[in-house]
Amino acid sequence: MVYCGKASQGCQNCRTRRIKCDKVRPQCAQCIRVGKPCPGYRDQLSLMFRDESSKVIKRAHQQWGVPDTSEQGEGSGSSPTPSTSSSSSATSPTSTSTASPISIRRRLAASQSPQSASSAITFKREAPELGYRVPTEISINAVDRAIQFYIEHYVIGLPDEPKVGQELQGRPWVHSAVTREIMAAVGLASLSNINGDKKLSTLSKQHYGRALHNISSSIMARHVPELDLDVILRAVVMMAMYEVVRGRDEKPAPGARTHIMGGAAILTSFLPFHQSQSEGLRGLLQLCFSMIASTQGAFQYTSPEPNNMIPSRPEPQTGEGGLPPPFQQWLSMGANMATPKEIPSTELILPVVELVKLSGYVRSQHFIDGQQATTDMIGTALALDAQFGAWEDRQDGPWTVIEEQVSDNFFPPDAVFEGRYHIYTDMYFARIWNHYRWARIMLSQLLIESVQRFPSSSSSLISDKKIQQIQDCLVRLVRDTLISIPTHYRHPNLQPEHLEHFDKTQGGAVIGIAGIPTLLFEIKVAGVAPGIPRHYRTWAMGILETIWAKMGMYQSKVLSGMLAKTIEPEGSPERGSPVWIKEEGYP
Repeated sequence: MVYCGKASQGCQNCRTRRIKCDKVRPQCAQCIRVGKPCPGYRDQLSLMFRDESSKVIKRAHQQWGVPDTSEQGEGSGSSPTPSTSSSSSATSPTSTSTASPISIRRRLAASQSPQSASSAITFKREAPELGYRVPTEISINAVDRAIQFYIEHYVIGLPDEPKVGQELQGRPWVHSAVTREIMAAVGLASLSNINGDKKLSTLSKQHYGRALHNISSSIMARHVPELDLDVILRAVVMMAMYEVVRGRDEKPAPGARTHIMGGAAILTSFLPFHQSQSEGLRGLLQLCFSMIASTQGAFQYTSPEPNNMIPSRPEPQTGEGGLPPPFQQWLSMGANMATPKEIPSTELILPVVELVKLSGYVRSQHFIDGQQATTDMIGTALALDAQFGAWEDRQDGPWTVIEEQVSDNFFPPDAVFEGRYHIYTDMYFARIWNHYRWARIMLSQLLIESVQRFPSSSSSLISDKKIQQIQDCLVRLVRDTLISIPTHYRHPNLQPEHLEHFDKTQGGAVIGIAGIPTLLFEIKVAGVAPGIPRHYRTWAMGILETIWAKMGMYQSKVLSGMLAKTIEPEGSPERGSPVWIKEEGYP
């Protein structure tokens, strides 16, 4: 999980003596030299979830200017406090109750998923222990409001989640101490961003520290088979969400990546013991895809040219693939346990990983038009594009996607792109399709930029007809990404009669909110793609701005700012090279 510095992987003896450990197995050289038995090394799960709460608190105190004294919680009221969660629905538009959809094309089938609306829910919890830095009366009310905000904006109505608050009463994770603190932390951070309230931000850090301690203690105190997988995974997802919401600077927070690794480490330890392996397997595969997306995002978010695939100057720090050492183990476990339905997702991971490796390589090198290295790079990208095309052509049956459209003006135009939506077999398939889309959009962008930057090297490989096919494919995938958004995110302007159309896609992705951070990345990738119509960009930016304004996700604000730089002036051609190609160093 989040920690104060890089984890030492040395043995306990060397860490206690603060000397370098060579980590040789079965015993390190330092222990042999002094004649002590070597205690061995910590595994991946221990590293992810070690308890460093005291270090986190000490560092926070230093940042806030607070004396480093022992924790003095001001307990307040021990009786359970009811928290009412109610979201009012605006009156429905006066249209016919359910318009008949028109099936248009492609890949998948149907059932049900959630709606938005919440009713009263009572949390079985003690009033939180409150730190001395925030007045008690502020803390009590703020924490209740924060948990209510989290339930209403991050749970109710999202795919795989209840449609109304009463359905949460029987869910153990809602009342667990492990998840309660992190719900408060995420809700407080969101409200702090929306309202600009620094006191709420301070309070969110306190609850985050407690949540980190709770989850670490829970994992370390029990054998893996005894853990409540739903509680622990939700807590991990919420920890990652806290990083996405809070933010620290003008780059999206990297801490979420650490939590994704932690979740994957838990699942790889848990899966052999779990009775329902399908749910855990899908969770693991989604975490692998999220790790890949976060790695690709990190390449670009840390770049002076975050919207380009080929930077004008090499960026050597991105030369490695960037995936963690245990990633291959996670991937192998997923591939070995996959059922026929999941096999296409394990097949897709391989070319997506190759794309990320190629992207890191391209960003680390200085390519010159006409040189063999440049021609080889373009050839590699073309071969990878052929793999993606073959994967898409193979999908049918449960992987089919159906695109539908209802009568004109039925959906709010800012919530549903061009009045169209997708139907998938379930949410797992919906998420995997969007991973395919962002990866191939970026690969298509790489090829388009190669033609623009390196005409001599690309001319023998990419004909005018081929580059037009690549551009058309990119525009189609961007459009599909935008059309898919209501399946993953419920815009606040959507009403119950709208949601029943999206609910034709069943649940199946395990946790609803887990897909939102990657969705933000996917919207950004689609919105900055070269040669798309201007209204594609402005619509995508509107979604990011809505998520920032209504949910307080700082990462959405940052990505919206990146996308804003790509929007062409009014009256510019809708097809062709976008303005940002010239702005960021291209000839």
